[in-house]
Amino acid sequence: MKSNEIENLDRLKEFLETPNRDWGKIVIQALDLTALDESLAHEGLATTTCFIGCQFGPLLAKKVTEAGCLIFSPRPGLPFDPYQSAVYSWRDLLNHYVSTNPNSYRNCRDWLCYEAATAETTKKKRADISLADELLFRLHDFSQEDALQDFLKPNPADSVTWKKVVAIMGGHDLERLEKVKDASGNPTEADAPYMRVALLAWKLSQQAYLIATGGGPGAMEAGNLGAYFAHRPEAELRTAVRRLESVPKVEPIAPGSVRWNSGEWLAPAVDLLEAFERDLQKVAGQSVGIPTWFYGHEPPNVFATHIAKYFENSLREEGLLAIATHGIVFAQGNAGTVQEIFQDACQNYYGTYGPPAPMVLLDSAYWNRSGFGVVDRKHKPVWPLLQQLASERTKEGFPRAILLTDSLEETMTHITSLDPNSGQT
Repeated sequence: MKSNEIENLDRLKEFLETPNRDWGKIVIQALDLTALDESLAHEGLATTTCFIGCQFGPLLAKKVTEAGCLIFSPRPGLPFDPYQSAVYSWRDLLNHYVSTNPNSYRNCRDWLCYEAATAETTKKKRADISLADELLFRLHDFSQEDALQDFLKPNPADSVTWKKVVAIMGGHDLERLEKVKDASGNPTEADAPYMRVALLAWKLSQQAYLIATGGGPGAMEAGNLGAYFAHRPEAELRTAVRRLESVPKVEPIAPGSVRWNSGEWLAPAVDLLEAFERDLQKVAGQSVGIPTWFYGHEPPNVFATHIAKYFENSLREEGLLAIATHGIVFAQGNAGTVQEIFQDACQNYYGTYGPPAPMVLLDSAYWNRSGFGVVDRKHKPVWPLLQQLASERTKEGFPRAILLTDSLEETMTHITSLDPNSGQT
């Protein structure tokens, strides 16, 4: 039974003015209802009426109990809201961060949530978490999933944009570099992998694709950064990357290690936002980051305009791949990126979310046994196996969905040619 969700007081008051209103399909989420105590206490609530994270006055509290409504009560004292009805902004998560004081990251909601859920040394759930607390973590993730879907719903003023999600995946350790460096450490003429990802996201965002990433450092940050600069010239994007080079990458070593530099890594990015403010009235250029507290020593990157953050990494991974209805680009990455490649391949193989969507492996030398891209000692030749899987689903169109390339232009053409809204498929 599809419910009618009410997440702000104006919408609730509008509903209360509706004649013959049906409370049987109503879900009210994260609202302070004390000012409406008396009027709501006289409403015809149903057993299927649901209140999630709401505050009641005494009359309504008695009413919902008598009516047998489904109630998820607020829980004070937590560093997070289990019933968060909207996705986060970077300011929500890094609420006390000051770039001149990198250690201020430890005072932020983002870090406190990690501490609340995860043991620092093992990344497993803390041993002292009760069943009630565990349930609250799950409720938070459910609320984020719902908030993300709300954000992705078609915009009546621009209905196509919000359906055209392209995800960019890649490793957290991809260094912030504009140009590849030679053996002496001097920049060459070739764009570095980080710069190439940022340029690709910049181009895709200009074509009204909504960029989604894992929301963290490295290739993920490059994707959100490129989208952020969609309304600025390429020269300014390049300037931004050069400014970020002052802290080339996050050091994802256990907190407490001298190499853990999350606070320092955030500083040039936060300063960059102040130097290059974004026009908030423009839709194109927005992007989504979907990180997880499982990798708590990696803070979210600040260039994602919308952040859906999860405690449970498995939910985050599946959800991120599922929303990428217009394709996924896989930049250089490690075990996590390889996992995402074959998780996406599985969805395409079985048609889990419809016809196969584009899969682009960017940098042929990295993903294949041979190629012409940037050779890396950690290259991962997954391309032959992906080809084999695709060949088993010829009728479904899987083979034409996959591409191994070194070209940003070819990547763009591949994604747009398979765009179901383009009329070219």
